[in-house]
Amino acid sequence: MRKITALTIAFIMIFTSFSFALDFNATAKYLEKQKLDEWGILALYSYGKDVKNKTLKKVDASNITTDYEAYIMGAVPKGEDVSSYAKKIIKAQRESGKFADYIDGTGEDLINAHIWGIISLYTANKEGYDKKKALEWLKENQNEDGGFSVFTGMNYSDVDLTAMGLIAYSILGLDKEHEKVKKAINFIEKNIDKKQTCEGVAYYILARTKLGMDIDKNLYNKLLKYQLKDGSFKHLKRASKGNYMATWHGMLAMMDYKNKSSVFTRLHDMNKVKNEKKKVAKK
Repeated sequence: MRKITALTIAFIMIFTSFSFALDFNATAKYLEKQKLDEWGILALYSYGKDVKNKTLKKVDASNITTDYEAYIMGAVPKGEDVSSYAKKIIKAQRESGKFADYIDGTGEDLINAHIWGIISLYTANKEGYDKKKALEWLKENQNEDGGFSVFTGMNYSDVDLTAMGLIAYSILGLDKEHEKVKKAINFIEKNIDKKQTCEGVAYYILARTKLGMDIDKNLYNKLLKYQLKDGSFKHLKRASKGNYMATWHGMLAMMDYKNKSSVFTRLHDMNKVKNEKKKVAKK
């Protein structure tokens, strides 16, 4: 009986590991067949692919701050020097502390422009901005229900954006015990099943990982319900086909879950080491 039990446990462990491999590998293969942007590049990097030769469209002609922030998220995994882009984002921080909607420093409506300014600069290890003001602005624009809205002044909170806000909070030094963080987590827990999108679940996994929190197996399984046999992820459960956007979200979340570390932290640490080596080389 003991031998049978031991063999059963061993079989389950092997099968589970194989299933995980299928989850990751099929999704990576799906993404590699797509026309990649910065997010697909980031997702493949998190999987462990060498993305140095992947093509990334320049955004120098754009006046939209999130274009520069997104570019950094794809360029850093490629090993590119993003100093000039980071400087532009830092320069776009307004007196209020917010990263402006537009790279010329104008616009104070888009909350995601502020959040991704924080995340992208952290990822690139280019953090020479006023963090205190950035944090205060973020706190002031958190809704009473604990969530964040797409636009300032809106009372309708969004699950995806709230999870992104948690990542920014973690970067700016707030931990899982901080009241603002607890309120945001509470909002997500109450609303994640109401919205039911792959992206919402994925961002929540990314946020919990960045905060150093455990990822409940039920939450991970909730993500896998959006995955199709070809490795792609669908935006909504009722959808019959997968799509690129949902899939790169799914890949990022799966890999954070597998690695038990945030892709943003891994890139930050990598760039920190690179910058320190450059400083030593100059001496």
